[in-house]
Amino acid sequence: MNRKDRYFGMSPRIARWKLDTPFENWLGYKADKSEFWKKLYVIYYKIFDRKYYKGGLPFIKEEIELRRGEWGEFNESYIVRDMIYCLHRLGISFQDYCIYDLINKNYRCRNSFVTDKMRYYYYCDILNDREILPLMTNKYTCYLKYQRFFKRDVLGCFSDEDFVAFEKFVTNHRDFIYKPLNEHSGHGIAKYSLDVISISSFFHEKLKQGAFVVEELITQGDEIAVVHPQSVNSFRVVTFTIDNKVYILGVTWRIGTGESIMDNAGAGGIYASIDYQLGVVESDAVDYRGKHFNIHPDTGVQIVGYKLPCWNEALLLVHDMATHLPGTTLISWDIAYSDKGWLMIEANDNGDWSIIQSIKKIGKKEILYNYMDEYFLKCK
Repeated sequence: MNRKDRYFGMSPRIARWKLDTPFENWLGYKADKSEFWKKLYVIYYKIFDRKYYKGGLPFIKEEIELRRGEWGEFNESYIVRDMIYCLHRLGISFQDYCIYDLINKNYRCRNSFVTDKMRYYYYCDILNDREILPLMTNKYTCYLKYQRFFKRDVLGCFSDEDFVAFEKFVTNHRDFIYKPLNEHSGHGIAKYSLDVISISSFFHEKLKQGAFVVEELITQGDEIAVVHPQSVNSFRVVTFTIDNKVYILGVTWRIGTGESIMDNAGAGGIYASIDYQLGVVESDAVDYRGKHFNIHPDTGVQIVGYKLPCWNEALLLVHDMATHLPGTTLISWDIAYSDKGWLMIEANDNGDWSIIQSIKKIGKKEILYNYMDEYFLKCK
């Protein structure tokens, strides 16, 4: 007997993370119940997938070092073994293992999470149409398709021929946001001002690094800016759409800290869970180390219970975005509240689930699978 999800699959878009054979599945099933069999399961990967095994060890060591002292009752060899088991058995990344605090948790708890490796398969391979991946990977192409939801100017720069348009853009928007097209998770995003840059030098230096987009600044509405004025404090909304009916699987508010213009947790920000039916913050904010904040560390604004402005308009925006193009079945949307109302920041065809599962340490796989059951029954 072996245990396997009805929607199990491995996406060809990422490195092979599991040796999906009858023997491996049997051995994994035994490892779910016994530390002895878990040791054998890890030895199996050490022998038969040695390159992947060795490549992961430095990342495990890095995560352990970051949390040195938090797992005092567990020795390092156990933690290494457990993290390798969770990776190959369930597709749980080493970082998510720590974020979800999965040490010493049973199989049922661990299997309740939408895991890092499996999300590529759900989003890209069996739910969203093939055209959605390249559309949303390219920030500018996505902007052109969803332009009416952005409520601001965006320009894509791909070659020297775009310099004239860039010059006109920055003349109209002296302060602007730069985003490299080949990055993700907020990497490389920065704010620039025409007052301190040379237009020509900036354009050609950035173009040498690759294609990029520039965006008109978002001016936050006062109700959101008061929490952290330096960053655009955005909201991650995960939707599942069936026959133009939009279901929300989770909403998370990402809030910047310090002087950073970034609200991403990976860039030092904090994030809190939203009751999407009421438009109210329902949890403390946390950072990627799991530290909780009842009030914002810089502004002193209380986070739990914070009422979001014009929330019905936000829900309407989400519905309209989710039904705008066919084939956008499972999408992670980033939205923000501005002086022009709620607007779209970007869409993610393969959004990270950690920020919508880690705050309460409750997995959303069962909810997702219920929607998937309905989707495949009706639409396939």
